[in-house]
Amino acid sequence: MRPGSLLGLMLTPALLAQSQPTFYAAYQDGLDAEHRGAWSAAAAAYRRAIELRPASAGRVVIYGNNLLLRYYPYTRLAHCELELGHRDMATALLAQAAAQGEPAPEREDLLRRLAPPPAQATPPSATVPHPTPLTASQALAAPPPPSLPEKPTPAAPPPAPREAPPAPLAQPGPPPAASRATRDAHPPAPRATASLASPVPAPSPAPAAVTSTVQKREWGGLLLGGVGLLFAGGGWLLLRRRRPAVEPGFREPDHLGPYRIERLLGRGGFASTYLARHETKGQSVALKVLHPYRQDDPEFLGRFRQEARLGALLEHPNIVRLLDPGPEEGTPYLAMEYVSGRRLDRVLREDGPPSLSDLLRLARELASGMAYAHTHGVVHRDLKPGNIMLDGDHIKIMDFGISRVVDSETLTTTYAFLGTPLYAAPEAQTKTQVGPAADRYSFGVLLFELLAGRPPFTGETPFEILDQHRSAALPDLRTLRPDAPAALVDLIERLCRKEPAERPEDGEILECLARLAE
Repeated sequence: MRPGSLLGLMLTPALLAQSQPTFYAAYQDGLDAEHRGAWSAAAAAYRRAIELRPASAGRVVIYGNNLLLRYYPYTRLAHCELELGHRDMATALLAQAAAQGEPAPEREDLLRRLAPPPAQATPPSATVPHPTPLTASQALAAPPPPSLPEKPTPAAPPPAPREAPPAPLAQPGPPPAASRATRDAHPPAPRATASLASPVPAPSPAPAAVTSTVQKREWGGLLLGGVGLLFAGGGWLLLRRRRPAVEPGFREPDHLGPYRIERLLGRGGFASTYLARHETKGQSVALKVLHPYRQDDPEFLGRFRQEARLGALLEHPNIVRLLDPGPEEGTPYLAMEYVSGRRLDRVLREDGPPSLSDLLRLARELASGMAYAHTHGVVHRDLKPGNIMLDGDHIKIMDFGISRVVDSETLTTTYAFLGTPLYAAPEAQTKTQVGPAADRYSFGVLLFELLAGRPPFTGETPFEILDQHRSAALPDLRTLRPDAPAALVDLIERLCRKEPAERPEDGEILECLARLAE
């Protein structure tokens, strides 16, 4: 079997897992190909990214609270086209990059390389025609011109003109082994049908030993990359590009305000939570502290302060109480009621699905707490087993860190989708503001999992799961759990409808669960 065929078989499962139609996947493919010097492949990937998301951005949401901090596809595509020798196309793309607001420092090096060479005397009979420059729309709409070889190849010298004596030769250009900076300082003269006054000698081919070494390194890199992709599961590699919660060298705090920190309880997307004790009252609390790299982000800080204001409004037996909203200045933190039980996701993992009577009891308490929050104008937006604590035989809903006041306009749309893909309402993926119906959808998904032992939608990547929430039909619970009451199955199916207006209201949910518990 040829090595290429073997590598293709090894890569097939991982490549299929990553074949999601997303601008981010295409953009990452372009960056990877550009890093390898595969300019044609990189250009094709950047064109796919532009088709899927034409607008450039300094910060753009990928999914959840994950951000791509530098989405500048036009500059990157211009770089590839310049490396391929398509100077007019690169010029048009840089103009489009400027129109999109991509930073000037990203384009300066390319603009220097595209600057015309110093004027040189050319005989009148050998005037070089200048082709019409491409516009930005033509550069993107038209298919890319044939690529020049990505490795230097020997070129035959231009034929001598028959009608005129050859022009005197100017100083030769830089040798082939010159550095990139030297090449940039001496750009090659454009090709012409007539002889030029200062021809630039063609680069000599690379030695065979160097070519062999490069090919071996490429094969080694491909094989290692194939094995890594095969075992990593393809699409989930996106998660590994997330910025770590704490920077290298970070030290856990010992004290914050009147609280002495005892140990770390866990980390989330926005904050770390510690077990702490009030030094004068002796009360144990769960101290939630914003991640260090979030503290200089005004939007995240605004969201964190909003959590304190929202938490102060809620006092319900099935909602974790906020004891101290923290200071207005300095390190931001929240002190919450400490619940020493297990999270519901751990219970499901260790004990399996609950009995029908326990399920109905948990469902009624959960619906009661959510209905109370909704009456106070608070939408949780991330209802899931990991945000539900079992305190003895009762539940407590926690983590309103990404909740919002209904119809609030205090925060921008940078983080439009907030939540967990397994439990996300379809409208939460496309709308900045969602209402209580989004929590009811997540509640229906959670009830499905409690009844069937698994969530209704799973997949290799978050994108695949989110797409199923938008378009796939709910699996048939009657076959997964034949002993489930018909009224409960009907309630779950209505809660999981794609249209928010078709889901039942909180009062109807509580009435249905009360009848089922009788």
